[in-house]
Amino acid sequence: MAPSSEIPGVTSFAFSRLLTPEPGTDSLSLTHEGHLLVNVVGETMTRTDALLLCSENLEIRPLNRRMQGRAVPEVFRRLASLEGEGYLIISRENERFYPLRLERDLCFFVEPLLWALDASLMWDVGMLPGSRGSSESIGLVRVAGEGMIALRVAGELVAVKISPERPHRVHRDGFVGWVGNVVPSAERNSPFLRCEGEGAVFVALPEGEGPRAELDAVEDIEEVEVERRDGPPPPPPPKVTPVEG
Repeated sequence: MAPSSEIPGVTSFAFSRLLTPEPGTDSLSLTHEGHLLVNVVGETMTRTDALLLCSENLEIRPLNRRMQGRAVPEVFRRLASLEGEGYLIISRENERFYPLRLERDLCFFVEPLLWALDASLMWDVGMLPGSRGSSESIGLVRVAGEGMIALRVAGELVAVKISPERPHRVHRDGFVGWVGNVVPSAERNSPFLRCEGEGAVFVALPEGEGPRAELDAVEDIEEVEVERRDGPPPPPPPKVTPVEG
């Protein structure tokens, strides 16, 4: 009986499903299933949590944290430097990876959500204004220049436009970072971050929670103020300070 043409041979199937990056593949990309493929040619910085596989011709070394553009004697436990030529696959687990390309942009991202970045990018770490010293402090990574990064978030990554005429409050659970001249700050005894200035704030919309959860992730400050007109006056806005190193 002749074999069915719909069933591939083992060898043809294997070579049609190769994960090995082709020449010219971006440093950061996704597999068909949404896992992160890190293609190392020279040097790349990445987390190795949830590692599925990697080629052995890569050297991994600890990476020191940087503050205000200078290295400090403290290991950056979330990122490591990979050198050589090879690749690795990192599992998305129950979240989503988003590779993005910076084109001379200046961005800030919540530290645990940044999973990889090109060595060509400048970066350092700091804290969100108003969150230092609290039990829910928010660490940030400032990234600038040209190159690729990868974020991993629980849900759909969207953006909210911020302008001087329309600031927003974003729930800290969905806050991912921002690009542009946005000034976010934590408010005492509030789960929301006040975001003003001009630019865009990245927000992760939770999945499986229904439309109410998406609406709760972001509040338009103008709408909030309208709701408060008949109640007691709102507290004064917090003083805006630069990102703390």
